[in-house]
Amino acid sequence: MTTPLVRGTDLPTFDLSGVERGADGVARYQNRPKSLVEALRATVERQPGDEAVVEVGGDRVTYRQLWDRAAAVAAGLHDAGVRTGDRVLVRLPNGLDWCTAFFGVLLAGAVAVPVNPRLTGPETAYIRDDAGAVHTVDGPLPTGRHAPDVAPGPDDVAAIFYTSGTTGRPKGAVTGHANFLANTETARRVLRIEPGAGWRSLVSVPLHHVTGCNSQLLRRASWAGRPW
Repeated sequence: MTTPLVRGTDLPTFDLSGVERGADGVARYQNRPKSLVEALRATVERQPGDEAVVEVGGDRVTYRQLWDRAAAVAAGLHDAGVRTGDRVLVRLPNGLDWCTAFFGVLLAGAVAVPVNPRLTGPETAYIRDDAGAVHTVDGPLPTGRHAPDVAPGPDDVAAIFYTSGTTGRPKGAVTGHANFLANTETARRVLRIEPGAGWRSLVSVPLHHVTGCNSQLLRRASWAGRPW
């Protein structure tokens, strides 16, 4: 039988370096990238040839290849009329295409709205209409040649994740770029992943859920986005 730890005693210490509490009372990590786009770009610049995503039974891509594929998706979305701040549904199963589509939406300056691909038509339509999505990625990825030049800020919305709706209609949880980056840094510190450590994360949960996307995929993608 496991003996529970008493709060405040015998607990692992959490690294609070670089954390400052603002005038609003909120504690924030300092010197973080301004957005997930900036974080991924920094990773590409520092380690372009390192593997970023490996799909079991599928392709393997480096950070540079992931960026280039996502940029092509961003260009395709822009050609389809998607503009900064527009909501875009990402209705795909786990895999490299999901990762590419998610970052492609962000590189287009838009807001990703991940949805469970197993939802029924009416369920998906409800989320689409509630989010005000103007485009849906649910098949072959859109592609183009000229991606827009965007620079999201920390307070800009990056994604909207919908709850399962167990007590009513699904509700959209709005997540900003700063929210994502704070979570990825917290996850890194909790796991005590040090700079230069060779590590991989097996994403065994849905990417349309915050656990798969936020705590696993994005933690890896923003790895070099932190000024060590």
